[in-house]
Amino acid sequence: MDPTDSHDDALASRIMKYAASKDSDLPPFPGDDVESLPSDYEYEEGLEEEEEVEEISEMELLQHLDASMPPLLLAQELFNEDVNSTSFKVLTANNANELFEKGYTVLESAIDPIVIQAVREWGTHMFNAGQMDKASGKHNAEDDPFREGNARGDYTIWVSPGSKFLEQSSALNRCVDWFSKELHEDLAKVVHLHGQAEYQLAYYPPDSSHYERHRDSFPTSDREDRDQRRVTAIVYFNPDWKQGDGGELRIFDKGMGDEEEKQVDVAPMAGRCVVFLSGVMDHAVLPAFNERIALTSWYR
Repeated sequence: MDPTDSHDDALASRIMKYAASKDSDLPPFPGDDVESLPSDYEYEEGLEEEEEVEEISEMELLQHLDASMPPLLLAQELFNEDVNSTSFKVLTANNANELFEKGYTVLESAIDPIVIQAVREWGTHMFNAGQMDKASGKHNAEDDPFREGNARGDYTIWVSPGSKFLEQSSALNRCVDWFSKELHEDLAKVVHLHGQAEYQLAYYPPDSSHYERHRDSFPTSDREDRDQRRVTAIVYFNPDWKQGDGGELRIFDKGMGDEEEKQVDVAPMAGRCVVFLSGVMDHAVLPAFNERIALTSWYR
């Protein structure tokens, strides 16, 4: 069986429950009485009734899914029991508690300042050399029909272990190594993960480039699901960031769904690492007025 089938079935089931709650406009089926069926001459030639398809955006679909169960409550089922925080390498017990209770947490000074500066210089060089791809419009509309193609203004490079780019920058290699080992190992003690991860370096030009509100995956409580991302982690490489430079990460904190949504803005300061549950937290990048560089990892 395809490992994605269980997720697809669960997601389809939730969507069908929503659809079933809508009033149906379908007429009753005429049954076996053939005479009750209209004959050909009763149809006007050329006037075929077209099926009306209601378009829905990714965010609208997520809102419908969230209405059935708060995504944070759903994601909490993925957390491991009896977590021993004394074995953490980079997380703290407070980080683990915040991730469970709020869906996000922040680590300070996660990366050495010398490494931060080196990655920033390399990322800026790669952008100026035209080696980074514009992220907007890169998604596959058939595979991901709900994603808005022009919602972001950043340029990116995939830098997973083994990438040729890691051979060009020892500093970037150290950062990916930190993501793939220390941080990954700590997160796996807190949340049930399968060991898969993706790593992407993003450059936001200082021209009000931004990323509209979105979510990194659909919410799930299925521990066997290997399709949906579970945890997102972002480290920033902006040593000279100051108020007014923009590029803040805006987190839309909905809590358990019974309180008013809060907006939490996190400044992209050098060495800061933001960790959140991928299928829970809506987030956006506010317009950047100075170069903004960040490395993101998605854990499944």
